[in-house]
Amino acid sequence: MRVKVLPVLVLLLSISGLPSRAQEPKPAEIRASSILGADGIFLTRAWRFAPGDGAGREAVAHDDSGWKPVIPRMPPGAVPADWAGVGWFRRHLLIEPALQDRVLALRLETRGAADVFLDGQLVLAAGRGVATGRGAATGRGAATPELPSRRLEASLVTFTGPRHLLAIRYFYPAGVKPPPEGIGFELSIADPSRTPAEADPSWLKGLRGAVVALPAFLAFLHLALFWSDTRVRENLFYAVEMAAFALIVLREYREDLIPTESLQNGLDLLAQGLPVLAIFFGLLTYYAVRTRPYPGSWRPFAAASLVLLVASYAWLAGSGYLWIPLFAAVIFEVARIERSGRTVSRQGARFFTVSFAIFGFTIVLQVLVVTGLLESVAGIRAVYILGILASAAGMSFYLARTYGHSRLAEVENERKGRELAQARELQLSMLPRVLPRLPGLTVAASTHTAAEVGGDFYDMRTEGDGTLLVAFGDATGHGMAAGILVAAAKALFTALPAGDPLPQLLDRCGRALAEMNLPRLKMCLALARITPHQARVASAAMPPVLVHRAASGAVEELGAGGLPLGTRLTGTYVERQTTLDPGDTLLFASDGLGELRMPGGGELGYEGAARLFGAAALSPTVPGVIEALGVALERSRGTCPLEDDVTFLVVRVTSPKSGPSGSGPDLG
Repeated sequence: MRVKVLPVLVLLLSISGLPSRAQEPKPAEIRASSILGADGIFLTRAWRFAPGDGAGREAVAHDDSGWKPVIPRMPPGAVPADWAGVGWFRRHLLIEPALQDRVLALRLETRGAADVFLDGQLVLAAGRGVATGRGAATGRGAATPELPSRRLEASLVTFTGPRHLLAIRYFYPAGVKPPPEGIGFELSIADPSRTPAEADPSWLKGLRGAVVALPAFLAFLHLALFWSDTRVRENLFYAVEMAAFALIVLREYREDLIPTESLQNGLDLLAQGLPVLAIFFGLLTYYAVRTRPYPGSWRPFAAASLVLLVASYAWLAGSGYLWIPLFAAVIFEVARIERSGRTVSRQGARFFTVSFAIFGFTIVLQVLVVTGLLESVAGIRAVYILGILASAAGMSFYLARTYGHSRLAEVENERKGRELAQARELQLSMLPRVLPRLPGLTVAASTHTAAEVGGDFYDMRTEGDGTLLVAFGDATGHGMAAGILVAAAKALFTALPAGDPLPQLLDRCGRALAEMNLPRLKMCLALARITPHQARVASAAMPPVLVHRAASGAVEELGAGGLPLGTRLTGTYVERQTTLDPGDTLLFASDGLGELRMPGGGELGYEGAARLFGAAALSPTVPGVIEALGVALERSRGTCPLEDDVTFLVVRVTSPKSGPSGSGPDLG
């Protein structure tokens, strides 16, 4: 059954204001192992609470069974709705025998005034006065407390027997605006022989500074990586996520790292919406690494995150816990995507996924600590910092694999590029640098290269009687293999005896190439003998030679068909001939022209090639014909890339009696 994301988000947001519950009325068990650390054990879970004031509420026998559970550290969203400036908190304790009759320290941190009673006796007071009417109970006057500055107070106590009661009368005026972190108190029980100063040596403060620096460094690193390649958007998202966590960690250790209370309060205010920001960009990072394209569910998450972010700063009530339902929805979303099987496989993605899961688990533990369901995890209250470390490790492994794979691909592309350049150089070296100059004939050629090196080849020489012998071919395949076959064909053409019939010459070339045993490499080749009066052509699987008649403007085909050279099959090659008149023009064109891919999706075809040649042949010069063919080629393909080389060789009859003329090859 598929569950819509948006209704789940709405449901989670609707329950975000419900009060946290803890273990009350079960007594808090105080064990010796719990106070081994210098900070001791913090009683941060829910206490029993009753609003207002009343006589006898500190007494052990007082009935508090109807009191409601409230966490004493009260951020703006957790202050009881019936708070009127004063209230009572009670917590029942069960002391382990090892701690009974032992002197321990009660340490109180509070904003406001508080009187602490142990088993009905006043043992600790914070503030130079208490609420009006309370002076008789405490033996002190009713002066107005100095509020709302934070106070740290301590007192030595002894727990005799197993069961005890802590009762605290807490005062914070209802008309005074609470600080961003809220009001309330935090009480701990510790070993008095170890002071809190011992828990925060200079090396520990340095370590905390390093913990703050880690996400800040990751933010700058991934922002720089995104700057170098904006296509990798996970770097941008992760940079924002880590920047938010850097400020969150800085807020965690603000008392050690920020010198003044005003700066600490400013950071408190700034950090209100940072958990929402970190969670949302953490989800975007996950999307960028694990999905293509982004699922449409990112939109309701973006809308919900925006609402929560605005609420965090504009409406402080409840903002301290607004990130919890968003995080729960993110966990649901990640599980949904992973179960759907629609994730993409990427190098190093497993490292990222595992670290993301560990990070999520630490946030779950952090939620339990924040809501008071856990005191700490192995003595650590800022559990999410462990998740940041896991995330840093996972992202580092992910980047190492990703960029390592990218580097291998880059090296491979460089290798292919070098091979392509070598093959191109070899191909061009096979073409004649200077074309023959014959009486009555003008010759020009050009090659238009594709992305991959093809096997187009042409060569020519004059025979003893003044005839022009032309070889025009195309090797199958691309790259170095085609270049090797072209080199073999050129060597064979150079060694061909003069005067032998063209079919016999083709047959000799075919047997020689077959003996070379080049697997899957074949050569299509046309041989032609041309004079100012006649053209004879024999073809081995080459496109026909096109002849443009100057007198009529017609375009005729000459010589086509046959088997390619280099096969084990025995082919029969036929020589075809035609007479030539002054002005007639012959075109040898490789199959890349007829197979030219056009913007409409179809091919130019050989009829289209004949039309292009018919128009280009109207040029008064042979170089003009070559240029016109090149322009027509570019116009016909439009934005479509050349998939194969296209080579033109043009021969025109000028005059049987005219002097030698010719044109060098145009290899453009």
